[in-house]
Amino acid sequence: MGVTASIAIHRALDITSELRKRGHRVTVVMTPNSQRMITPLTFQAMSLETVYHDPWAVGPSRDHDHIRMAQEGELFLVAPATASTIGKLAHGILDNLVATTAFAFEGPRLIAPAMNWRMWGKPIVQENLKRLEGDGWDVIPPAEGDLACGEQGPGRLAPVDEILRRVRDALPAPPPA
Repeated sequence: MGVTASIAIHRALDITSELRKRGHRVTVVMTPNSQRMITPLTFQAMSLETVYHDPWAVGPSRDHDHIRMAQEGELFLVAPATASTIGKLAHGILDNLVATTAFAFEGPRLIAPAMNWRMWGKPIVQENLKRLEGDGWDVIPPAEGDLACGEQGPGRLAPVDEILRRVRDALPAPPPA
């Protein structure tokens, strides 16, 4: 799961916790700016897995993490997704570990945008989302309602239950017993 620096980042903790409770292994990958909002340690406590955030980290277990994670994962979810990350993914700008891992991933990919209604309504954001859909991404549209800035409108992260349902629907079916 890729996590970006949206004010809705706290709901990514709920998603991580719920996925783990449902028996899924959740590997969290964070953008640099997301770490300014919630630490990797918090996601590690929720996922019970190593959290990845530094593409330049070195060590025996840190060899080509983005490729290894892309090969091992069954699904890639970006939640919350900022306009910046949406633009980077749409145009192949791979300047962080979330972008490089998502770009290398070949299975089901879901993206759940979260931003102010003014940003959500920009034509470039909508064009970038259409580009991602054309590349096989499944967009989980944001909800309408109260936004962190005190305004109302579309842009708040989709409800956690909706994201969990979309993840369940996108996961490959387990092999028959």
